[in-house]
Amino acid sequence: MEMFSQWNTPVILAVGIALVITLGSTYYSTFYQPRKMERAYKRALYALAAAVETRDSGTIGHARRVADYAVAVAEDLGIDKKEQLKIEYAALLRDIGKVNVPAALLNKSTPLTVEEWEHVKTHSQIGAEMVQAVPFPFLSYLSDIILHHHECWDGSGYPDNLQGEEIPLASRILAVTTDYDAITSDRPYHESQPHEVAIAQIKSGRGTRYDPAVVDAFLRVIESLRNR
Repeated sequence: MEMFSQWNTPVILAVGIALVITLGSTYYSTFYQPRKMERAYKRALYALAAAVETRDSGTIGHARRVADYAVAVAEDLGIDKKEQLKIEYAALLRDIGKVNVPAALLNKSTPLTVEEWEHVKTHSQIGAEMVQAVPFPFLSYLSDIILHHHECWDGSGYPDNLQGEEIPLASRILAVTTDYDAITSDRPYHESQPHEVAIAQIKSGRGTRYDPAVVDAFLRVIESLRNR
């Protein structure tokens, strides 16, 4: 694809090695010691997510937290365990396309220019392409989830301006859980906000930015987690 020609060669090599390792782990976990190897596979994906996060100083631990929230929301919505696992993996890999975004942009403390923002937005498409390029359905089926995790319920998101149920449910879940964690975390361009502020912003996006049913499920989940 055209995007691939723009990737930095060392980055491609590093990500390719990581994906090959996870692919091998997946094959082995399918046919040998499934439970033990599934745990090993998850650890590999968490390590890959952490490697991407080192380029973006405000996101250390972000993927893991989003994955935890997303799985809990999926469970609340009655999504089966197999689909929950897909959502967890998509949460971990959704920002892998940021390997092609300059660290200076990811860590910029002042507002991005229009051109810079357009470049940052390519991460969802690049990430989807990277995952799709792995010749194994176990990872390639995550492509659409990753591609559309920045779409909005009202069609104002990117990259395809999908709206409503045109957006994969897993992507709709990631939209809410990603934003909550982003709001409550320190970023180069903003300080972490209190839980109450984040919840108010999530509620204000119900029916416009976010799927109302997903917001309602997330509110139940986060209340339960905070009351433990």
